[in-house]
Amino acid sequence: MALFSKDVAPPKPAVRNDAPVQPGGSFIGPNVTVEGTITGSEPIVVEGTVRGKVNLTADLRVGTKARIEATVHARNVLIEGKLTGDVSADDRVELVASATVDGNIKAPKIIVAEGAKFRGSVDMGSKVPHETADAQSAKTK
Repeated sequence: MALFSKDVAPPKPAVRNDAPVQPGGSFIGPNVTVEGTITGSEPIVVEGTVRGKVNLTADLRVGTKARIEATVHARNVLIEGKLTGDVSADDRVELVASATVDGNIKAPKIIVAEGAKFRGSVDMGSKVPHETADAQSAKTK
């Protein structure tokens, strides 16, 4: 590409590889399928298949090869693969460019990278729902 060319190379999507399994964490490999409920207080990296429910007080990383069909809750959720189901987090949910999420997301902080696929609703913990705000404004008039 020439310095002053009209052709602009599209930016390459970044894949997050900077979140290794922390000490005491668990890894679910690409050839592993878990059906049921996963609970715990240590970080988990999933590269395999999970069906059911995930409830962690630590971080969850959904790797690029992961296929999750579950309701998910963790402190932080980083999604690189495919997740079908509702996601909630105590701190934040991040969808990188390779992520595909079909479900609702609820967290105080939500990051969606360019190229990520998402279908659902987002709730960032607003304190006053729309119906309540409309009713209060009608009463003050």
